[in-house]
Amino acid sequence: MRRATLIDILRLGAITGMRSMAGPAALSLRGAGTLRALVPLLAAGEMVADKTSFVGDRVDPLPLAGRALMGALAGGTVAREAGASAIAGGLVGAMTAIVFAHLAYRVRTRLPVSTTVGGLMEDAIVIGLAAAPAR
Repeated sequence: MRRATLIDILRLGAITGMRSMAGPAALSLRGAGTLRALVPLLAAGEMVADKTSFVGDRVDPLPLAGRALMGALAGGTVAREAGASAIAGGLVGAMTAIVFAHLAYRVRTRLPVSTTVGGLMEDAIVIGLAAAPAR
């Protein structure tokens, strides 16, 4: 797997760990069609929902599994498009999503700001990384 492909998978996996739909949304913006419009709307909805009390912890088993799955899908897609192993890309994407879900959760719960402000700070990081051009 080329270095640029690996960096792209790591970036998408990281943002997926922070916001489960962020990686797929960033990936969908590279294409055309219905998904290009729909997936970013789902990601935006997730960012809004994250600020409510209805959403549980991202490191709970079910949400973490969802992030791993989304990271695997994004990583596998990037790898396949680059002519590399989709399985290897999927594994890297899933593991990166899991690691960043835990890392972001630990950082956010220790910030000396409200959870809403912490969530907005995290959103800014996710959007910045999602907007970074693929290498």
